[in-house]
Order: sequence, then C-alpha cells, then structure tokens
Amino acid sequence: MSSTSKKPFQVFLSCEHASNAVPAMLKKYFSSKKARELLQTHHGFDIGAADVLAFLEKELSPAFVQKGSLTRLSIDLNRNSNRHSRYSKFTENATEAEKSELEVYFSKYREAMLQELDSTFKTSNNATAVHLSIHSFTNKLNGAVRNADLGILYDPARTSEVKFAKEWKQRINKADPQIRVRFNYPYLGKTDGHATALRKRYSKNYIGFEVEMNQDWLSKANKETVAKLLASTLPLNNL
Repeated sequence: MSSTSKKPFQVFLSCEHASNAVPAMLKKYFSSKKARELLQTHHGFDIGAADVLAFLEKELSPAFVQKGSLTRLSIDLNRNSNRHSRYSKFTENATEAEKSELEVYFSKYREAMLQELDSTFKTSNNATAVHLSIHSFTNKLNGAVRNADLGILYDPARTSEVKFAKEWKQRINKADPQIRVRFNYPYLGKTDGHATALRKRYSKNYIGFEVEMNQDWLSKANKETVAKLLASTLPLNNL
C-alpha cells in the first residue's frame, strides 16, 4: 500500500492520574497523617506518569493532550461504571454539593477529549485517532511482585488494537530486549477506564491503549529516554 493511500492519523495523549493535589474544599478529608502519606504514594497518583507524558508531547506533537489536576483519591478520572466507583474512602461520604463539584470536574475532563475527537472525525471521517492513556503502577501490590516493566492494555475484541499492540511490542523489544513488555497487564484493557468509554462512543477510527509503566522501572530509567522509546516504536506508519 502506498503512503498516499494510508489513513491519516492523529495522536491523542491523556494522563488521568497525573496529580496528587487536593482541592481546598476536600482538605478536611485528608487532614490525617495517614491520608497525607497516602497522597505521596501510588494511591494518590501515578508516580512518574506526568513526566513521561510531558516528554511524549515533545516527541509526538499530538493533536490533543490532557492531564488530571486532582488526586485520584478525590475523584478517579479513569472510572466509568458508576458514580460511586469514582470516589475513594476519603471522599465517599463527601457532601452532595462537594460531589457535584467533583462531577463537574470529571465531566469537563471527559468532554474535552470528546470534543477534540469529534472535531477530528468531522474534519476527516477517514482519520484514525490513536489515544495513549499514560499510567504507572506500583512494583508490588498486596505482597505480590509485578513482573513487567511495561504493560500495553487494549481490547482483545478490537482487531485494530490487537494488531497495533503486537507490532508495538515487537518494535520495543527490538529496540531494547531488556524491557519486559506484557499485554493487558497488570490490568485488563477492556475493563473500566477512559479508553473503554471512548471505544463505546467510537466504533471505528479510534484505537485506545493504556500504557502502564512499572514505577520501580521508571525510578531507575531516564524518563525522557522512556518517552523517546515509546514514541519512536509506535507503528503509526502501519495505520
């Protein structure tokens, strides 16, 4: 296939758990020592993810970039299934007024991506949107060590995502065989998440991936190098 016959593509980046900031109205729920300590851990945000996102933006010149500005312990931008699931034990008993304000924040975040995608498809109904949702995960959970450096999460029922993910993994392994790459690990890509919601909205021309990076690996690696590796190996030319 000639390059002129390939579909045009646009890259979209998001980082739902970029920040561990607590809004002023919720500080009373995070006043304990335990809460303050949790905010500094993977419970509060995806450590290192925002740094990789910033470098990816430089490498990929995406059509749109968004990142969360509040801790996931206030409201989780990567949860869809029901309103209750978006709140942590610290905010599940917040007042309705406080939750309403958080829901506005949630809706604005999600709506921003929808507007950008709608605009892209309106301009070119033949375009492909490649969405990378950038995350990180703790090396150990409940005593179990996670045995991967990088997880590529996708929906196995979507052929376009399967093909893209396999090619991406091959390219990463070729560039650096030492990196342990796994599919749909440490979570399943088809479960609750921002990309899952977008797949339901766009039945075609959208492919979405959660990029999960091991925080232990990130702490030792140069984050700019990680971003360059991810960007340089993306099989965008195969779309």
